[in-house]
Amino acid sequence: MKKFIPLLIVLTGLLAACSGGGGRQGEVQWVTMSNGQKIPQGGTLIGGFISDVKSLNPYVVESQTGGDIVGMMFLSLTDINPDLRTYAPRLARSWEFSDDRQSLTFHLRTDVEWWDGVEVTANDVVFSHRVATSPDVAWAAASWKQFIDDVSAPNDSTVIYHFSRVYPYQIMDAVEGKVLPEHVFEDVPLAGFRTADFNRHPVGNGPFMLKSWQPQQQIELVRNPRYYEQGKPHLDRLVFKIIPDRTTLLTQLETGELDLLEDIPAKAFQQLKEEYQHGDSRIKPYEFMGRNYDIIAWNNIDPERYDPKQFTTPESFSAIPSPYFADKRVRQAMTYAIDRGLLREAVGYGMLKPMHGAISPILWAHDENISEIPYDPEKARQLLAAAGWRDADNDGVLEKDGREFQFTMKTNAGNVRREQVCTLIQEMLKKVGIRMDIRQEEGLTFFNDMQGKQFDAALLGWAVSLKVNFAMVLDSRAALRGYNFITYRNPEFDQLNANAALTVDTEQAKQLWSQVERLLQEEQPYTWLYYMESGHGLDARFHGVVMDHRGVYQNLRDWWVPVKERKYWMPAGQS
Repeated sequence: MKKFIPLLIVLTGLLAACSGGGGRQGEVQWVTMSNGQKIPQGGTLIGGFISDVKSLNPYVVESQTGGDIVGMMFLSLTDINPDLRTYAPRLARSWEFSDDRQSLTFHLRTDVEWWDGVEVTANDVVFSHRVATSPDVAWAAASWKQFIDDVSAPNDSTVIYHFSRVYPYQIMDAVEGKVLPEHVFEDVPLAGFRTADFNRHPVGNGPFMLKSWQPQQQIELVRNPRYYEQGKPHLDRLVFKIIPDRTTLLTQLETGELDLLEDIPAKAFQQLKEEYQHGDSRIKPYEFMGRNYDIIAWNNIDPERYDPKQFTTPESFSAIPSPYFADKRVRQAMTYAIDRGLLREAVGYGMLKPMHGAISPILWAHDENISEIPYDPEKARQLLAAAGWRDADNDGVLEKDGREFQFTMKTNAGNVRREQVCTLIQEMLKKVGIRMDIRQEEGLTFFNDMQGKQFDAALLGWAVSLKVNFAMVLDSRAALRGYNFITYRNPEFDQLNANAALTVDTEQAKQLWSQVERLLQEEQPYTWLYYMESGHGLDARFHGVVMDHRGVYQNLRDWWVPVKERKYWMPAGQS
C-alpha cells in the first residue's frame, strides 16, 4: 500500500457550509450527549462498493451491500446486542412474554415517523409480517417466521406475536426484518411487490434517507430530519461510490478519495495496519472475526454407488459406505494432517483464525474450554494405520483392500483462497501417504454435485448462523431432504441436537451445546478449517465508531467528524 496522501481541503474556524450542517452558513450546530460530550453536527462520509444494488426494499434486497444500505434507512423492532443473543430497544421500547411463552408483546415508541411525516404504528408491523410470510414476495428469510401463527395489533403502539411452539429463538424470529410503511403500499398487491416503485424510491424511518441513486455510479443518503433520536445522526451525508474493481477501490482509499473501504484483501490490510501504527497513514484499520468460514466436507457414502431413487431412508445409506471417509478415524486423521497454522500465514496473511469446534466463538453457545486440534502428522499416520490403511508396496501411497488412498477434492472455481488452500492441503496429505486430486468447478455445477452427493470431499464456505442448530446440515433425516450433503448419520447426535435446540433455559442449553460440540469434534464429519477475519479501513478523522461481528455500519448514527477535518464534496457530474 502506498503512503497515504491526504487530499483534504480543510475548513477553518467554524465554517461548515460545505458539509450541509444545520444552521446558517458560517455556523455549526452542536449537540450535547447524555454523557455531557458536545459533538458537532455535519460532515460527509464517502465509501466504496464493488457492485450496485438491485433494490432498496428490505424484503426484496438480495446482496449484503443492499442490506447495509437498507439498514441505514429502515428500523427493526430491536437491535441485536454484541452477544448475538439479546436485544436492545429500537422501534420497540419494551417487550414481554405471556406466562406460557406462547405470545410475545412489543410496546412501540410513539415518536417515530416515516420520511413523509406519517406516524409509524403497530399496523405497519403487522403489514410487514404479512409481507415477510407472503409466497408472492418470497422473502429469502421467510423460514424465520415459520412458528409464528399470527401477529395482531390491539392498538397503535402494541403488537402481539402468537407462536405455535415455545423455543429459544422466539424473539429473534419475531424481530427479523425491517418495518415497512403500510400506507405507501395501499395500491400495491403483494403479487406486484418485487416490481413496485418503492424498490427504487423507498420511504423509510431510519436515521438516513435516500437523496439520489445513480445506477452503477453512486448512492447518496442524507440525514433524516424526522429521526426520533435527538441530535442523531451526526453526519449529514453518506456517499457510496460504485467501483467494480478492488484495486481502484484500494487506490482511492489510499489517496483520500474514499473515507471507508470494507473487506480489504488480507495482504493489503496487514500493510495498512503497519503503516497506521507507524504514523504513515490516516486510514485506521478495524478488524474483527467475521461470520464466514471454510470447511472440508467428507462424504460418508460412495458417490459411484449412490442412486437417489434407490436410497430413500437414512438407514439405507449404510449399504454404500465411502471407502475412505465412512470411518471416523480417517476423518480425524485428515484433520490432524492439515496444518491450519500454515494456511493462516501462507494464504491468509494472519487473517484466517483456525477453527477447533463447530460452534463459532462469537456465539453464546460456544464451549470456551473445547480443546484445540494440533497439526500432528504422526497422529494422522497412526489413525490411518488403525483404520487399515498401510503402504504395503512402499510406493508412498497407502492402500487398503487393494485400493490406493486416492480421492478428489472439489471446490468452486474462481475463489483464489480456496484454490491455494487446496494446493497446500494436497502437499500436506501427500506426507502421510494420501494422494489428493483437485477439481475446480463452476459454481452451479459445484453446488449440484454437492446436492447430488457426487463428490469424495469438497472445500466450501458457510456463514455462521445466529441460530445454533445443526439439524439442516447434520441430522440423519437431512441426508434425504436438506443440506446434509455428506450423508452423516448418528442417532446420538440427532437426539442431542434436538434437545439442545428446544431448551429455553440458557445454562441448560449451553451445557447441551457443549456436548454437541464435543461430539462433533470427536466425529469430525467436517474438518472445520478457519474463520475469515474481516479487515476494514476508515479515515481516522471519524469518531464514535464501533465495528464488530454485527457489521461495519451498526452504529453509523453515532459517527461524527471534527469541523476542521471535513472534506469538500461535489456530487457526481458537477465540478
